[in-house]
Amino acid sequence: MKYIAKKLVYSFVLVLLIMSSSNAQYQLNNRLIQKNKLGINVAYAGELNKTRMSLVIGVNPNKIEDANTLNWQQATLDLPLANKLSTATIFTKIATGSFSQIQIKQAFAYKVDFSEEQTLSVGFGLSYNQQNVDLKNGFSPNDYVDLDDPYLSLENYHQNKLGLEIGFVYQLKDFQLSVSLPSLGQDKPYNNEFTAYTEYKFKLNKDLDLIPSVLFVQTQNGKYELTNSLNLDYQKKGWLQVGYVDIGQVVMGFGINVKGLGIGYNFGYNVDNNISSIFGNTHQFGLFFNL
Repeated sequence: MKYIAKKLVYSFVLVLLIMSSSNAQYQLNNRLIQKNKLGINVAYAGELNKTRMSLVIGVNPNKIEDANTLNWQQATLDLPLANKLSTATIFTKIATGSFSQIQIKQAFAYKVDFSEEQTLSVGFGLSYNQQNVDLKNGFSPNDYVDLDDPYLSLENYHQNKLGLEIGFVYQLKDFQLSVSLPSLGQDKPYNNEFTAYTEYKFKLNKDLDLIPSVLFVQTQNGKYELTNSLNLDYQKKGWLQVGYVDIGQVVMGFGINVKGLGIGYNFGYNVDNNISSIFGNTHQFGLFFNL
């Protein structure tokens, strides 16, 4: 019990530190999926049954005149509390020009063992969300901006909301299926986000694992994104990744693991001419610490 209380205090202190240093949040386009599952579903808390920290940074350039590059960061702390019970803290920030968002999410997950090869993890997350528009950072209106909008007369605008997420992860041997509802508690019609993910691990030999995966994300505006990815893992020392996103983007990545530290990079190349004329190629960097 003392061990559990200690872990809870660590997690609570981290949330306070993040909240005190935050001034602005979002659901990111996760390309390093297989190495950052906690970022798409709270039920992945405790998946590795060890303390784990991660930091993922993404850069999405914009080619439209006067448009700003979209930058985002996500940091996670995953703590096993007791047998089958884990908690996690997830911090996400996105910023582009005068607009920024921050989300701080505290998650708990419990794993149910049906057998040695079949489990179900159930996760619950409560989040604090803040949206901020600071016109002091610069504002370049175009033909689609209503200059009579009363919000434009303010130096800044922000809105705070609480959010709720539930998620499930089903594991059968080397097969995995997860679903989550990340926007429960939001006002209609903004509570219809849905995320599903599946993967299967093929053991090619004692050194190589081939892991195909599919990520489906439906956003608040009803649009969706489908990401197909294929990872080749070598002795858990490194990996290669290739995939395709249905918006017309080919993704490629690689990573290495050195004594509990994982370093990953993913590059997204736009092959669709309509997309590439608006958005530049994307970059994602990841650090993963297993303690």
